Amino acid sequence: MNQIAQRARGVLEWMWKHTAAGVAVILIIAALVIGYRFGRPAPEPEPEVAEVDSEAPSGEPQLYTCSMHPSVRLPDPNAKCPICFMDLIPVIDDSGEGGELRVTMSEEAAALSRIETTPVARFFPVAETRLYGKVTYDETSVARLTAYFPGRIERLFVNFVGIPVANGDHVAEVYSPDLLAAFEELRQAVKSSGESAGMSDIVRDATRDTLAAARDKLRLYGLTPEQIEAVEDGEFESDRLTVFAPIGGIVTHLAVREGDYVEEGMSIATVANLSRLWLDLEAYESQLPLLRWGQRVSFTVEAHPGEVFEGRVSFIEPIVDEQTRTAAVRVAVDNSAGRLKPGMFASAVVRPRMAEGRAVVSNELAGRWVSPMHPTIVKDEPGTCDICGMDLVSAESLGVVGDPTNVREPLVIPRSAVLFTGTRSVVYIETPDVEKPTYEGREVMLGPRAGEFYLVREGLREGERVVVNGAFRIDSAMQIAAKPSMMMPGGGGSGGGAHAGHGSMASGMPQGSQRVEAPESFIFALKPVYTSYFDAQEALAADDLGGFLQATGDLRTAIGFVEEAGLVGEPLATWRRASARLRVEGALTDIEIARVRFEDMSEAVISLQDRFGHRGSETWHAAFCPMAFDNAGAEWLQRDTQINNPYFGDSMLRCGEIRGEFPPLSTARPSNPTHEGHDHD
Repeated sequence: MNQIAQRARGVLEWMWKHTAAGVAVILIIAALVIGYRFGRPAPEPEPEVAEVDSEAPSGEPQLYTCSMHPSVRLPDPNAKCPICFMDLIPVIDDSGEGGELRVTMSEEAAALSRIETTPVARFFPVAETRLYGKVTYDETSVARLTAYFPGRIERLFVNFVGIPVANGDHVAEVYSPDLLAAFEELRQAVKSSGESAGMSDIVRDATRDTLAAARDKLRLYGLTPEQIEAVEDGEFESDRLTVFAPIGGIVTHLAVREGDYVEEGMSIATVANLSRLWLDLEAYESQLPLLRWGQRVSFTVEAHPGEVFEGRVSFIEPIVDEQTRTAAVRVAVDNSAGRLKPGMFASAVVRPRMAEGRAVVSNELAGRWVSPMHPTIVKDEPGTCDICGMDLVSAESLGVVGDPTNVREPLVIPRSAVLFTGTRSVVYIETPDVEKPTYEGREVMLGPRAGEFYLVREGLREGERVVVNGAFRIDSAMQIAAKPSMMMPGGGGSGGGAHAGHGSMASGMPQGSQRVEAPESFIFALKPVYTSYFDAQEALAADDLGGFLQATGDLRTAIGFVEEAGLVGEPLATWRRASARLRVEGALTDIEIARVRFEDMSEAVISLQDRFGHRGSETWHAAFCPMAFDNAGAEWLQRDTQINNPYFGDSMLRCGEIRGEFPPLSTARPSNPTHEGHDHD
């Protein structure tokens, strides 16, 4: 029994060992299976490929691009350009329609591009010529009181400059032995004349002549008829003579003080009538053809910001100064209200009406009468000159009124219609009588600019409709379609983007412009001018009007410290033109107006760089934004290579591109910048 029990126990132990091992193996395998099934990653679904038809349904575009950067292609119509953050426009593939110089767009694309057109018309546009100068005395209303005889100033009633006097007011009392002797001569001549009644005719005639000579002597000494009569009657017993003011006005100069001894001909005082003034302006050679005698001139002064004064051109100097290359232009101004003062700096604008062939419509004096010697005297009827007494003549006889039979209205287009390449001027014409909006690029020859318009010499006909808004977007569509455009006259693919197109544009550097040698003192004096300009540029890019105004104030101060010594001829004229355009006059309360003014400042600074360069260690960069001022385009200088657009600020801060650079003079000569040469007055 014991053996059977032992054998049974052995069998059970063997079975337990082997069974436990099997169970363990089974459990391990089960754990692996469960772990694999629950721990493995979920299978990835196969990507769904969106099928895009090569042709969009109902003609709607599927891709959108940027008018400035045609290489950008995005499917979202609400997206912004990743480069300049502009709204996108639809891409339309109409490359097979319209011919080589035409592009056709859908109605939707034209609407999204905000394309506007206007007809080419004929009328007299008004140009704008800006001049600078200062208010001064009307020299025909200035009188100098001089000593007609030697004497001593016993009393000076007018004893400070600026005192007002009326015609006939006493100015001074003068003691003169010569004058007392002349008084006695007159009295003796009167006495002799009274005693000559019973004498011969010869004696009487001689006595009368002596009396007349004694009277004339006192008259030439400046005595009034009343004073001479008082001397004759014996009523004038003083040993002093009172001198009176010859005209009314303001004492502008005193040459003597009480107790001074004056010789014959010496100046005592100067009196100026300030009810009439002159505005002396300087006009450059290019501006002279737009100026005519009798034109109305509007001007402002710093003392009265926002107030506009008016006058008429009364004289244009017939000679151009050989050093400054300017001619004087004089404007007669009525100052009866007394608000203007001699010495005030003035910014003036002349607005001539332009006719065909650059002619100026000059009919301001038609039917009026003018003094040939004093053109400030203009009257509505015949008469005599108030100054010299000459007879007035008709303005037509002096040739200051144009012949209306020879004046023809010019062909005119808005300024915003023209795209400039530096050597070419391109406009886009709306093609009539077509199903879809179609536009044709055309090169035109322009005349002078007249305000917001250009005179057209060749390339357009009256009645054709030119694109005035959205022309740049049409030009981008031409690039996308690989057709000739303003950016790429030879056509070609759009893969290069806007930068490739811009690179083909002509240099904006003035033809024949050359760097000139200037005194080192002048070059270094320009450094604060440039610094203030860059401060103004950065302030506008940051939408900071206050910072811009502070910078323009610093700029005016910097200009005042620039010495012109050593500058002659054209370099001097360049500096004076630039300095006048860099001054911001009047109070600015609108940042958009400040940006318009900044365009003038930028052109002035670029002209200084072209002509003189700069010292230092920084390379400055010429930038250009074609979208500024309704696609007219504008340029500026900045310190960095990253676009910092002052014309749009934060709304399109990176809009634009670098077109050239100006290395400092100390390291290399500046390269010709490739900023756009669009036209400005």
